[in-house]
Amino acid sequence: MSQIVIIGAGLIGTSIGLAATKNGLTCTFVDSNPRNEALANQLCGSEGVLWADNEVDLVVAATTVPELPNVVFDALNKYQKAIVIDIGSIKTKVLVEVSSKIPTNVLSRYIGTHPMAGREVTGPEGARNDLFEGRAWAICPNEHNKAADIEEVASFIRSLGATPYQMDSQTHDEQVALVSHLPQILASLLAGNLHGDLSLAGQGLRDMVRIADSDPVLWGGILSGNQLAIKPLLRQMSKQIDQLVDLDLSRESVERVIASGVVGKSTIPGKHGGADRDYAKLPVVINDKPGQLAALFQICGEIGVNIEDLSIEHSPAQSTGLITLFIAPTDLSTLITELTGRGWQVHP
Repeated sequence: MSQIVIIGAGLIGTSIGLAATKNGLTCTFVDSNPRNEALANQLCGSEGVLWADNEVDLVVAATTVPELPNVVFDALNKYQKAIVIDIGSIKTKVLVEVSSKIPTNVLSRYIGTHPMAGREVTGPEGARNDLFEGRAWAICPNEHNKAADIEEVASFIRSLGATPYQMDSQTHDEQVALVSHLPQILASLLAGNLHGDLSLAGQGLRDMVRIADSDPVLWGGILSGNQLAIKPLLRQMSKQIDQLVDLDLSRESVERVIASGVVGKSTIPGKHGGADRDYAKLPVVINDKPGQLAALFQICGEIGVNIEDLSIEHSPAQSTGLITLFIAPTDLSTLITELTGRGWQVHP
């Protein structure tokens, strides 16, 4: 696989192109927005790249969900030797619509996929070649796919830094309803109720509404297309909220909700989709001046300590900030000793 056509030069499509180009593949973009198409082709160094339709190895349909069935259908007919994948957030609806239009021998070249990655920044200008590093990426084959084609798609996904997970389309839609679509609705509902003086807003609120700054048109197509999986989750959560209110937020009812949340959070897989890890936390005080974060990261790199995650607490008028590093427990004492010896203020 070396020649790739990406239909849709948005955040995900362009990020796929950047990552594939980094690996030596050649990508060219097609988009209904001339500006996005030109920018994505420039970013990937593929301006003026043209191939005969029968020379294309892979087509990536990276448009909005409502457009996907027609885009996939057209791509299968135009590029008759290529595998065609899409990256839509729902899989069953697309597969059903595509299946109704084409014979099974053509359907065998279509494989639905979905990378669990994104950013609040939309469009090709938000694209990154490392967007998929350590991310899960679903592969949802249909019954007519060839095993060799499925493996080729999985290999391509791994080359972008992601971990492929194979499942049927219905299982995928049920999973993303819970882990992606429901969080988006809840974040948007919470953010939509914000008003008045918010000077006391802390990191908890910011964490909760981070994904609320999303594209309404994009999410409208996703959520309406997966309503069968989403509606039962919303009804269940609405019932739980009503019960909490009916009990007047009694101490016992609140404790049950919080305890249930602790248990639920512990079930989320850890980095790279593996088992969750109990990271050590090291708060470090940093001065509010250029280069502090870079210097801290450089020290970690020099001594071979991997930063698994981090959080930052800082107010605009504050001369110092607090960064909490999440690292392997075995690295904690080494990092404390190194940072303390270099004059950093650490608070284990």
